[in-house]
Amino acid sequence: MRPELLVAEGQPVACGTPLFRDRKRPEIVITAPISGHIEKIELGPQRRLSLLTVKSEGENAVRHDLAAAGAQAGLRTLMQKAGLWPALRTRPFDRIPAPDAEPAAVFVTAIDTRPHAPDPVLALSGKEDDFARGAAALCLLTQGRVYVCQNDGPGLVETQERLSVVRFTGFHPAGLPGTHIAALHPATPVAPVWHINYQDVASLGHLLRCGTADFMRSISLAGPGMGRPHLLRVPVGADLHALSRPELTPGPKRILSGSMLDGRETQYLSRYHLQASVVARSEPHHRNWLVAALRRASIPAAFIPSAAVDRALAPNMPAVAMLRALSIGDADRAQQLGCLQLGEDDLALATYATGGETDFGERLRAVLDTLEAM
Repeated sequence: MRPELLVAEGQPVACGTPLFRDRKRPEIVITAPISGHIEKIELGPQRRLSLLTVKSEGENAVRHDLAAAGAQAGLRTLMQKAGLWPALRTRPFDRIPAPDAEPAAVFVTAIDTRPHAPDPVLALSGKEDDFARGAAALCLLTQGRVYVCQNDGPGLVETQERLSVVRFTGFHPAGLPGTHIAALHPATPVAPVWHINYQDVASLGHLLRCGTADFMRSISLAGPGMGRPHLLRVPVGADLHALSRPELTPGPKRILSGSMLDGRETQYLSRYHLQASVVARSEPHHRNWLVAALRRASIPAAFIPSAAVDRALAPNMPAVAMLRALSIGDADRAQQLGCLQLGEDDLALATYATGGETDFGERLRAVLDTLEAM
């Protein structure tokens, strides 16, 4: 997305006010997750948006007309105006879908097997009806099926004609979209599928019930650097430094948006993360400049095939062969092995299991970009 700013510093905004939109696809907008005023806007190189912060004030919210939300076109327009369209992502390529695109199927990720992830059942407590309403509405966006992927236990929704509940068990990566898509409905460039997390589905249900967007999230704040790991309810983009400061253990820390496997160090909660992790900041290790340059070279680090590596990807995906193809940038071979079902998060465990010398998420993105350009 190349953002086009729609607000200025000091401007008051309500929850749901458009903040910026995609220059090439102006129907796709990012809206304010809270009510308040624009506190700061920072532009980076080439005057691209680097940071936009909203100071919380009041509880005003943009109210949307729901009259046409019972039809596909009306639901699309509603989600786009309310800022919920970016909650959807495509496979292959893991992009925000085009405003007029239609998927072959939609996957609701209602299971999370990352370390310290919140329990979806607990996070949805009190929002069960909104979740069911949102899941049913997703059926309007596709002529195929909507799969609610969850853990063992009672179904989170009632099964309908094109709404299925599918249960996955086991350790990570059993809770990742790539695992579910590869098992149930493999994606292709001509028949893409979409995925969305369970809390965004509940937000859609809230929008359809109240006419206002809900950008609050139940997230876990945990990790070895937290004295008291806990769950809390915060808006998208919340300040993780402020939230974690009272509970930090002594010593320098790194605060990640996301899990310890796939999180990235940042001050603010990412749009797509449902947890934050606090880990110790290790002392920098100063390597010889030549050694450091060689490690950053295009030649991938070697890894030893092991049982842990074999289990790092979806069960029906040959992990070692896939990692080898990604390591050397063999896009054709990676596509044959199923890389179109994957996003960067699906490779985080493989990066960890092989020692972290090669970031296989970055390798996957390079291969996907190559395939997307073909």
